[in-house]
Amino acid sequence: MSPVTEVTGLMVYEKEESQVWSQEVIAAISTPPGEGGIAIVRLSGDKAWDVAGRVFRSRRHSFAPRPWRVFLGDILDGRGERIDECLCTYFKGPKSFTGEDVVEFGIHGGAFVAGRVLESVLGHGARLAAPGEFTKRAFLNGRLDLSQAEAVIDIIRSNSDIALRNAGRHLQGQLSGEIGEARSLLLSIMAQIEASIDFPEHDVPSVTYGEISHALNKTAAQVAGLIDTTRAGRVAREGLKVVLVGRPNVGKSSLLNRLAGRDRAIVADIAGTTRDTVEVELNIEGVLISLVDTAGLRESIDVIECLGIARTQAAIEQADLLLVLIDGTVEPNKEDMTLLQSTAKRRRIVLVTKEDLPQHGQLLPTDAIYISALTSRGIPELRARLAAVARASIGPENSLLVTNLRHASLLHDALQKIESASSSVTEHWDLDVIAIDVRAAYERLGEIRGDTVSMDVANQIFSQFCIGK
Repeated sequence: MSPVTEVTGLMVYEKEESQVWSQEVIAAISTPPGEGGIAIVRLSGDKAWDVAGRVFRSRRHSFAPRPWRVFLGDILDGRGERIDECLCTYFKGPKSFTGEDVVEFGIHGGAFVAGRVLESVLGHGARLAAPGEFTKRAFLNGRLDLSQAEAVIDIIRSNSDIALRNAGRHLQGQLSGEIGEARSLLLSIMAQIEASIDFPEHDVPSVTYGEISHALNKTAAQVAGLIDTTRAGRVAREGLKVVLVGRPNVGKSSLLNRLAGRDRAIVADIAGTTRDTVEVELNIEGVLISLVDTAGLRESIDVIECLGIARTQAAIEQADLLLVLIDGTVEPNKEDMTLLQSTAKRRRIVLVTKEDLPQHGQLLPTDAIYISALTSRGIPELRARLAAVARASIGPENSLLVTNLRHASLLHDALQKIESASSSVTEHWDLDVIAIDVRAAYERLGEIRGDTVSMDVANQIFSQFCIGK
């Protein structure tokens, strides 16, 4: 096979199955279950309007469906009786989300009425859509590539402004563009290598090892740049992991409850109340914070408390930021000093607690924040510091971040193949050997956009979507 020939599972699937799935009309409720102002039942397929026309009765005496218009009417059941009034919107393919004809019925929100409308649609020729099948059809019809399709679910699941904006960049195709540029460089290398191998006797300029090396280095830098964003991408997706540490009864659980705005952790005067980690998610100034309360650090012979302290140590190792709590009403003891020393080189914020009570007076880091979970003294400053650290961890507001673990894995694989090809160039291996690694990198990057992905992988991705999307 020529190095520049691309045959994929997706392309084979499209050739064999496209006529089947494009003619099938799928339908689903596209709004969440439960009561609401409206519910939407969506249909898609080449004959979507044929099905919709059997259940929809316009209020107009003479009615002909026109694309991209909204019509008032009624939805009928199998006996021709009215289920509900509705607004019917018709999108003509290929200028629709799926690239096929799409019809949406906007009805009164409620699980029962939406179920009745869906039942009527299914009884008149549609079938129930599989999870993510509407977006899958958009992918198969070329409306979205695979990374853009994955961005749809990222938008749905986003829980901070930063995560939402980054998912929007992916949906707009910014990652696809970066990947496309890298693949173009690799494709150019493969084409030059192929020409040098297949037509040595013709007037085709032979590619030099220096030219290959330059192109590979440029591609490696681009891929490595994307990989460098994955840590920030994790923070944008999962939140900055902030762990509260300190000895028992220093006020960790009280602080967590104050920041969370609810009683999430048990608070008591008895030392050692917290035996396990307790985690809450906070959205502070548009960024996500994952706040973890832990068992107090002290020497103990209690087996359960020792297990909790072990989990505290594990949480400290995984933390992006430590909140080190020191009781301001008593003199720092050995455990306090050990904690301050052991975390001195970690990213941390030192908090002096119980500021509402008489303070002992102690030498602590000058940037320590004095707080009171009871009166909220120092809490606004702490929230601002948390948001600032999270933003610094994510980087510039308009930067593109790789947040998808599948993308990150494929980028690492591609970089490894590029570096292997570069090593072969340095050692002046035969061009056909170099081409093997170049092609492998090209295909790994193609899997991100769906250019070289199997349908098994694509189906697994779309199965994570909800029905109706």
